[in-house]
Amino acid sequence: MSLGLAIGLVVAAVAITAAVLVRVYVLALRRLAREASLIASANPGYRTDTWRLPPLRGLAVAVNELAERSQAAQEDVAGQIAAAGTELEQERNRLAALMSELTLAVLVCNVQGQILLYNAAARELFGVGREAGVVGLGRSIFGILDRSLFAHGIELVRRAEEEGRHGPRVRLTATAPGGRLLGVAVAPVRGTGGEIAGFVLTLEDVTRRAEAGFRRDALLQSLTEGTRASVGAIRAAIESMVDYPDMEAVEQQRFMAIIREEAVALGARVEAALRESAAYPRSDDRLAEMLGRDLVAALQQRLESDRVPAPAGAEEREERGELWLRVDSYAVVQAATHLVARLRSSAGVERLTVELDAADRYARLDLAWSGQPLDAETLRAWTEEPLGADGGGMPSSVRDVMEVHGGEVWCEADTDGGGARVRLLLPLVESAPPPRPAPARRPEVRPEFYDFDLFRAAERAEDWDERRLDELAYTLFDTETTGLNPSDGDEILSIGAVRIVNGRLLREEIFDQLVDPGRPISPRSVSIHGITQGLVEGQPTINEALRLFARFCDGTVLVGHNVGFDMRFLELKEAQTGVRLTQPVLDTLLLDAVAAPEEQDHSLEAMAARLGVSVVGRHTALGDAILTGEIFLKQLRLLAAQGVMTLGEAREAARSTYVARRSDSLYSRA
Repeated sequence: MSLGLAIGLVVAAVAITAAVLVRVYVLALRRLAREASLIASANPGYRTDTWRLPPLRGLAVAVNELAERSQAAQEDVAGQIAAAGTELEQERNRLAALMSELTLAVLVCNVQGQILLYNAAARELFGVGREAGVVGLGRSIFGILDRSLFAHGIELVRRAEEEGRHGPRVRLTATAPGGRLLGVAVAPVRGTGGEIAGFVLTLEDVTRRAEAGFRRDALLQSLTEGTRASVGAIRAAIESMVDYPDMEAVEQQRFMAIIREEAVALGARVEAALRESAAYPRSDDRLAEMLGRDLVAALQQRLESDRVPAPAGAEEREERGELWLRVDSYAVVQAATHLVARLRSSAGVERLTVELDAADRYARLDLAWSGQPLDAETLRAWTEEPLGADGGGMPSSVRDVMEVHGGEVWCEADTDGGGARVRLLLPLVESAPPPRPAPARRPEVRPEFYDFDLFRAAERAEDWDERRLDELAYTLFDTETTGLNPSDGDEILSIGAVRIVNGRLLREEIFDQLVDPGRPISPRSVSIHGITQGLVEGQPTINEALRLFARFCDGTVLVGHNVGFDMRFLELKEAQTGVRLTQPVLDTLLLDAVAAPEEQDHSLEAMAARLGVSVVGRHTALGDAILTGEIFLKQLRLLAAQGVMTLGEAREAARSTYVARRSDSLYSRA
């Protein structure tokens, strides 16, 4: 045997031995380390298979013993916590029961507008049709209220807080999605240091009452105009009889008959109007009590936010103490802002002042300047111009705003100052409301749908990839289809989804929608998901279903299992529906390859067994979405243990796995 051959055999033997050692020891150690991490972070009930690791059997047994002790200790601590929290849980259940009985919708949000709490009435108020899904934990209040209207309410609350008027409650009127009119009351929630940490909003659908008020007002206006002719005829007849006392008896009888006929007709019209108006009680839900100086300050703040130079010398002339007005402050500020902008752009007014004082039962809000007054026709045209559709309520012009308040607007010369002014006449409160006492401190309790940890949420950066995984909101979703080939005409039959906010799977916030595919469903497909032709008849088409789903998942990261399949169906419908989901997407199949690369089976069932998740409701879109959500929460812990903390790191890790196949497009969508 030559020396070279001998050396080669030795090298080969060493290589084989090294490979065996690596396989037996190194890979076994690596697997044992991952299983120990799984026990510690995601599934305390998992145990290593000691017979699969012969060289490390003793170490594996020790790991299992430690796991048993750790699980026992965790269960003991959990039991103690449960016992200690029994009283708090009872308080929570009592409050949850109380909240569920309230017919008034209640929302709590933080200063960024994220919803932290809502009751069943709020969910029902926005729980149907196109408005479904706008209320949910972590969702933005701006899906319900216009941002500028909410900012206006916050500014009024803050101003009252700064002046020491604690416990203020601001009333606003807003137009909800779908065109309904809402009465909204806003009150502050204070943090432990006394700072404003959020707001409590109570909402009520006042559309019918408001419409009844408008109809009653229209009826009274019609009555006024209708009686004008009768009154004129009666007056003319009386004046003729007075002016010609010597007229013949026949003529007198004719005029008397006119008076009698018109009087009877007038009485009939009044009686009919009174009967009809009884069904239309006057509604003033849009008007709320507020200090005059708060209205002036709100007008200044609005002008500054619109980059219109604020009026100089804005003041409240307090001739009889503090002026309390009864107004829709948002509508009045809109109207005054519109007039100021018009004065500057069309009349060339560079400097004006705002003055507020009392006149009998009304307050006079004056926009005054040095110069010539406007002619009546110009002002009339300005007051009929639309104020803009930004959700502040039903009035759409300055004239509408004045009608709502029973006020007037006109322009006149200022005889004292030698200038001119536009005057808005607004109603005063009959008597100043008594000061509200500071609310008594109550123990903190947790209602049914809540997440007060969001009180500490800060403004989020727009760059998704830089955000931490535990800070993001997620929509876990799944679809059921007529088949497996979307390019060959297979269609979506069902979309199911559930949300994760602040690390919690919100089972009460779900999306579960059947879809009419517009084509027959094969028996083979029915045998898998159980959706028959009869179930989808009359259901929304994919156009409507995708619009509703897009609203539900807005502002969240999409997560699914083998999600490329579902996304392909959605992407092929973008041109038809006009709906494009642009948020990032994560795939639990690829994340499992990151968290457990040595595993060969990455199915939902295999992952659920490994992570200690019960499999319920498989092969329904909603059931699979919930199962995926429970698995995903466990995966987040495993990723954190491996140092994968941000969305960008998770997407990059998923992209680099050996099972990534052709899902690269999912991880590059903005």
